[in-house]
Amino acid sequence: MYAMVKWRSVRPHASLWVPSSAVVTTTERIFVIAVRGGQATWVDVKRGSTTGSQVEVFGELRPDDRVVQRGTDELRAGTHVETKAK
Repeated sequence: MYAMVKWRSVRPHASLWVPSSAVVTTTERIFVIAVRGGQATWVDVKRGSTTGSQVEVFGELRPDDRVVQRGTDELRAGTHVETKAK
């Protein structure tokens, strides 16, 4: 038998959470793809806690960034990206 335990963790500043599928891991880096000015931008991140399908990330990601939901290293930095409202 295994117990499922959840506890609060306190961070010195607010955390950003993204879908787990947004985090891309390669042999060289871990990043998410933010859409800034209509272009894909690779933003290096470090993983934090996970909860369900979300993962906490730390890095140069900004709270107002739009993040590609299913990240892949095939979407190169600088590629033109059009976003759609959900």
